[in-house]
Amino acid sequence: MKNIHLQIEGKPLSLDFDTHFNHVVKINQTLNEGAYQQYKQTGLTYVDVPEIVGITGACENVDTLFKVNNRFDIPLFFSQTGQLSLEQALQSLPGVFTVIHSGRDEEEEDNRHLRQFRLTEEEFDCTLAGMTRKNYDEEKMFIALLSHIQHTVKSMVGAVLKSNSAILKKVYKRDISKLEKILTSEFLRISYEDAITLLNQHHYPGVTFGDDLNTEHEAKIVSVLNKKGEELPVFITRYPKEIKFFNMKVSAKDPKVVLSADLILPFSGESTGSAVREHEYKKLNNRLLTSTMYKLHLQRGGKYEDFGWYLNIIKNKRSNPHAGYGIGNERVLQYIFGETDIRNVSLFSLLNQQTGDWTKKKYGQAAIITAPKKHILLTIGKQHDKELLLPSVKKLAQKQQFILYATENTHLFLRKHGILTSLVYKVSEFGKTPNISTLLSNKVFDLIINTPRREKMASAKEFTDGKLIRKGAVALGIALITDPEVAVEMIQNLS
Repeated sequence: MKNIHLQIEGKPLSLDFDTHFNHVVKINQTLNEGAYQQYKQTGLTYVDVPEIVGITGACENVDTLFKVNNRFDIPLFFSQTGQLSLEQALQSLPGVFTVIHSGRDEEEEDNRHLRQFRLTEEEFDCTLAGMTRKNYDEEKMFIALLSHIQHTVKSMVGAVLKSNSAILKKVYKRDISKLEKILTSEFLRISYEDAITLLNQHHYPGVTFGDDLNTEHEAKIVSVLNKKGEELPVFITRYPKEIKFFNMKVSAKDPKVVLSADLILPFSGESTGSAVREHEYKKLNNRLLTSTMYKLHLQRGGKYEDFGWYLNIIKNKRSNPHAGYGIGNERVLQYIFGETDIRNVSLFSLLNQQTGDWTKKKYGQAAIITAPKKHILLTIGKQHDKELLLPSVKKLAQKQQFILYATENTHLFLRKHGILTSLVYKVSEFGKTPNISTLLSNKVFDLIINTPRREKMASAKEFTDGKLIRKGAVALGIALITDPEVAVEMIQNLS
């Protein structure tokens, strides 16, 4: 294996792979032990959470979700966070934590971004902050949240120093006095609004309220706020509600911001995202419906009902008001090592250097072991035609390489006969999702079987829907069959 080339506190260092890997494993182990010790003292309970989840459970950036194939073609994903699962667990417990493998389908891994990393997450309710639902104080809860994060990060760093100070000093030449200082110091804090002012005063005049802060901005804030020779973490608090997740609680004191905080570490940047969660159903529901995330969810075929389970927990007050956060373990390791490249402290990334699992030379090889799926839309008008096609469609449905979609009447008919299809709505059923118009524009279908009624009494609406489907298929070059006998032959050939 090649040597690993690091930049420790800006100074180059080269170590052979085995030596560095050995040290990262041990330091990573004690970091996890430190978090566990803190959670045990706080009275939290460890909860295993699912790592294959639906779109709402994935919860983070939908553009970087790993899709998980399955025989039923249910939309499942490799989880990016266990947050909502932990919130579910609060129905039974006052405080919980977990450690998951988080996945991001990044085009490239770089010095800031990994495809796989470890995420340590906590959710706790107001009873652990000395409150009940009746005397709940959101500002007191926010202060408790920051305290929980600070204690956990300190416990992580403290456990590493207790067992690995010699390695950090002798092998990596790390100035551990800067790390030791954080164990007895309060982390620094600045509001997002004040951070914008600070950046405007320090060579970033174009940053305005509502902008997402990038890595360069965060590094400048940490640099300006820290005294010379110090490396204290910085909380940036109270972000604009428009750029944060819908369940973050809007501040009663300042309705343009949410009670959220990102913890920014020297060398690594944002290590922790956190917030007090909205516990009032009407506010939560309104935040969901007006969020950009929800609009994207609908555009991609999602439904309001996908969030029903979560909304019902809040509506029925099955959990107390609560707050939570997620800490990126590798970002904390970066800080501990004083390393600017996250890949050098990631066990997953280091192991991949040997396996080569992510090499682009393997591009396209998934097709060798995974047959491509064919997407077929069935919209069959006459009852006679439905019965004619039924035996052939039943055979086709048994083949795993086909995904069947159907409009409502066809869907209900096939379901009555034990055939699973995905319900889609006609073009005229505007506002209902998934809508055929959207699926057509996204070129989802490989084949459309649309047999019109062609009856004298057929409604103009039905004719218009069918005509729009057929015109769309022709315009997009999608195979189209309108004759039921021809459809039978085609389906038999496919199956």
